[in-house]
Amino acid sequence: MNIIPKVYISPLLASQTLFTDIHGKPNAYLETNPSLHIDASGNTTVLIRRVNYRKFNNRSFSIYQNQSISDYVIARGHIHQSFDSLNFEPLTYTYNRPTYPTYWRGLEDIRFIDASTILVTVPECNPSGQPCIFQATLTGSTIHTFVDCKPNHVEKNWMPFLENDEPHVIYSVNPLTRKGIRDETLTTILEQNEELQNYHGSTNGILIAPEVHLFLIHTSKERSYHRWLKIDKGTTTWSKEFIFFKNSYIEFPCSLGLYEGRLFVSLGVNDDKAFIVEVPLVTASEFESDSAE
Repeated sequence: MNIIPKVYISPLLASQTLFTDIHGKPNAYLETNPSLHIDASGNTTVLIRRVNYRKFNNRSFSIYQNQSISDYVIARGHIHQSFDSLNFEPLTYTYNRPTYPTYWRGLEDIRFIDASTILVTVPECNPSGQPCIFQATLTGSTIHTFVDCKPNHVEKNWMPFLENDEPHVIYSVNPLTRKGIRDETLTTILEQNEELQNYHGSTNGILIAPEVHLFLIHTSKERSYHRWLKIDKGTTTWSKEFIFFKNSYIEFPCSLGLYEGRLFVSLGVNDDKAFIVEVPLVTASEFESDSAE
């Protein structure tokens, strides 16, 4: 299996938040699934998810409280400095809308639309208690103004991107479909393809050239696998499968960032580690083997 080369790897280590678990023992939240935004000036924002459970490579898990709880910290800095110099603080949120009983509490798997607008999965704001997606606003260290996105039943892993400064999402990978952020009118870009079977959305899309968007997609088999997905003026191509680390079993990329020709991936590993990984800029040769009009 192809292991992607890495220019730079930065672990994201926030101060521990402790709790007493269901066994009366001291425990702590685990970092995972960071979300990254880098603006044109290099100002960097990272939202780091933390969870109260641990997953294992045999697909079992241990949960340490009576519910699955997810919270976030926010880190800010500048890309010219190392990610070790980021300043961390708690991220707060206010729903300003009804919440419902559910096993899953808190915010999950945020993707940036732009510096102050996000897509976020919030099961407890869905009457069914299942994962669903909202658009929300980030101001300072608070997320607020949660707005329904349609459809909103059991929804995860939408990939936001900007086209002519208007937000859209890749709604599904196979078939490859897109839609506006809040409406549910789907447009098919590519019909089902065997090579993309069981692939799901991972990251936001970034412009790597005029009218050329780059995404990461993933599938979960005995472990996580990834492909680059490129949409270039109506033509869709994808790379061969690859992994980030040899011995990981869960790899969950949430974000892509591009600054002065440097390509960054924010990545949760095994649901207990959070990294920002710089990888070589994707080249056309990586898309030659698998492609479709």
